[in-house]
Amino acid sequence: MDHVRVHPKFLHSNATSHKWALGAFAELLDNALDEVCNGANNVCVDVVRNKKDGNEMLMVEDDGGGMTPEKMRECMSLGYSAKSKLANTIGQYGNGFKTSTMRLGADVIVFSRCEGEDGRRPTQTIGVLSYTFLRGTGKEDIVVPMIDYEKRGQGWNKMMRGSPDDWHRNLATIVQWSPYLSEEDLLQQFNLFKEHGTRIIIYNLWEDDEGKLELDFDTDPHDIQIRGVNRDEKNIQMAKRYPNSRHFLTYRHSLRSYASILYLRLPYNFRIILRGKDVEHHNIVNDMMLTKEVTYRPLQLPEGMSPKVANMTANVTLGFVKDAKDHIAVQGFSVYHKNRLIKPFWRLWNPAGSQGRGIIGVLEADFVEPTHDKQGFERTAVLSRLENKLVKIQKDYWYVNCQTVGYAPVRRTTDFPEREPSVSVRRKSCRVNQNCHGSSSGRLKSSNKLEKGSLAINVSSENGSCHEASHSCIEPQQDPASDERVPQMLTRSQSKTVATNRVGQVSTDCDAECSTKSKKESHEATESLREIVSPAMAKLLNERSCERCKSLGTELEQAKEKIEELEKEQSAFLEIIVQEKAEREQEEERLRKSLTDASNTIGKLLEKVKELEGRKLQNPKVEHE
Repeated sequence: MDHVRVHPKFLHSNATSHKWALGAFAELLDNALDEVCNGANNVCVDVVRNKKDGNEMLMVEDDGGGMTPEKMRECMSLGYSAKSKLANTIGQYGNGFKTSTMRLGADVIVFSRCEGEDGRRPTQTIGVLSYTFLRGTGKEDIVVPMIDYEKRGQGWNKMMRGSPDDWHRNLATIVQWSPYLSEEDLLQQFNLFKEHGTRIIIYNLWEDDEGKLELDFDTDPHDIQIRGVNRDEKNIQMAKRYPNSRHFLTYRHSLRSYASILYLRLPYNFRIILRGKDVEHHNIVNDMMLTKEVTYRPLQLPEGMSPKVANMTANVTLGFVKDAKDHIAVQGFSVYHKNRLIKPFWRLWNPAGSQGRGIIGVLEADFVEPTHDKQGFERTAVLSRLENKLVKIQKDYWYVNCQTVGYAPVRRTTDFPEREPSVSVRRKSCRVNQNCHGSSSGRLKSSNKLEKGSLAINVSSENGSCHEASHSCIEPQQDPASDERVPQMLTRSQSKTVATNRVGQVSTDCDAECSTKSKKESHEATESLREIVSPAMAKLLNERSCERCKSLGTELEQAKEKIEELEKEQSAFLEIIVQEKAEREQEEERLRKSLTDASNTIGKLLEKVKELEGRKLQNPKVEHE
C-alpha cells in the first residue's frame, strides 16, 4: 500500500511549535528523567566543540538504560511513543525529541548503548537526523542513516540489518554530515559512557537576525542563556537585589533558573548537571510568606477519565513572595502537570492597579491536559473553571492580607458580613413598635430599604389604628460574583451611619404622630387590631412585599449592567491613558535627544569661534585679509 511521504521541510516547520528555546531543553530533560526507571542517576547538559569547523555544539547525556536499535528507530520516527501507555512518564505524543532538537539546531546525532535484555547481547547505535543533509542532497523524504553494533565477547561487531553495502553507505553518510572525522572518532564517543546511556549532540545551532547564536554561552560559564526579547537587563539587576524573586525575574532567559523549578519533585539522588555544575532544585513555596493552602476539586471532568483520575484534586499553596514589601511586580501561579512545570508564574488576575501584586502560588493539576509543546494547557471547560477558581482564591487572599505588606486595604461589598442590627437600632425599633401600638390616629410610615444588615419596618394605619405590618430585613437576590464589581461607594462606618440615620428618621416620624399611651391601652389596641385585620389584608401586604422585591431585583440588574458598562469605559480610558503616556514619553525622549544634539553642536561652534578669535589675535594680517 502507498504510504504518506514526509518532506524534509516538515522537520523545520514542526520544530516551530517550540516558540521558546528553553522549552526545547525541557523536552530533552523530560526524556532523561523518564529513564530513572531504567537506572538513570543524572543528566548532563554541556557545550562541546565541533572538530570540523570549531563551532559550539550542545550535548545532552544521561546514564539511563539506553535504546536498542528498534527503540532508536522508533525515537527517530514521527508520532511514535511507547510512553503514552506508561503512567509515570511525561512523554505522550512521540514528537518531543524531534521538535526540541530541530528547534535548537539544524542537525542532531545520537549515540545510545543498551545492555542486553531477554538473553540478547548488548548493542550500541548511532543515528543522524540532519536537516542540512536532507536539504543538501535534495531529498524528497526524511532519510535517517543509522548503524548498529553488537557486543560479542570483548569486542563490538557490526550488525547488518540489510546488505553490507547499505551498512557502509550509512556509515559514510554519517561521517560526511556529522561533526566526526571517521568511524574510530564515532566509536570513541561510547568510551565516555558507563555500561549504558544516551548521548545527544546538536550541531549547526540556529542564529538570530544579527548572525549571532540564539544561545548565549559566554555570559555565564555555568549556564546557557538566550538572547532577544526574553532577556531583560533590568530584571537581571533586580534579581540580585531580590533573591526570593530571582526565579520569576530570570527563568525566561536562564536555563539554570528554569531547570531548577522545572520539576515539583526530583527523584532521590537524581542530578541535573549544567556545564559542570549541579542545578539546585528549588521549591517556589520556599519563596512565600503568609502561606495559605486551598484544596480544589474539579466539578466536572472530561468523559472517559478513569475513576482514579476523576477523584483528583489540586492543592493550591499561595502567599506573598518574601520581597513583596518592596512592591515589585511579581505575580502568578506555577502550575505543574504530573510533576512537570507547564505554566510558570501564570498571571490570571489583571487589575488596572496594584491589586494582586506580590502573590504567587503553586499547584499540581493532573486533570487538565497540556499542549504538545508542554508550555500551556488545552482550552477546555475544566481549564476555564480552574482559571476562575484561581482568580477567586487570589482575590480573597489579597483583600484579607494586602495591608500586611504595605498596600492600602481595599474592601469589597462581599467583605461586609450579614450582621444582626446593633443594640441602638434594636432599641429604637422597639420604641417605634410600642408607640405605634398605643396610637389611635396613625398614618402609614414605612422604611422601604436599608443597607444589608439594617432593619426594615412597615407601619400601617387602618380605621384609625396603627398596626405593625412587618418587621423584617428585605434582601434582593444577588450574584456573589457581581459583588466584586460593585464600586466601593460606602465604607463600613458610612453604611452604619446611613442605616442609623434612616431608622432614627422613622422613629422620629412615628413619635411625632403616635401619642404615648399606657401599657394597658397599648395591649387593648393590639388585641382589637388583630381582630380587625382580615386575611385579605395580610394577603395584600404580602403581594405588595413581593412586588417590591421584584422591582428591587429589576433595579439591581439594571445597576449591574450600568456598572459593567462603566467598567468597560474605564478600561478603555485607562488603555488610552497608558498609550498616550507611552507616546508622550517617546516624544520627550526624542526632544531630549534633539536638545542634547543641539547643545553639542552649539558647544562645537563656540569652540570654533574661540579658535578663530585666537588666530586673529595672533596674526592680525589674517584679519585684514
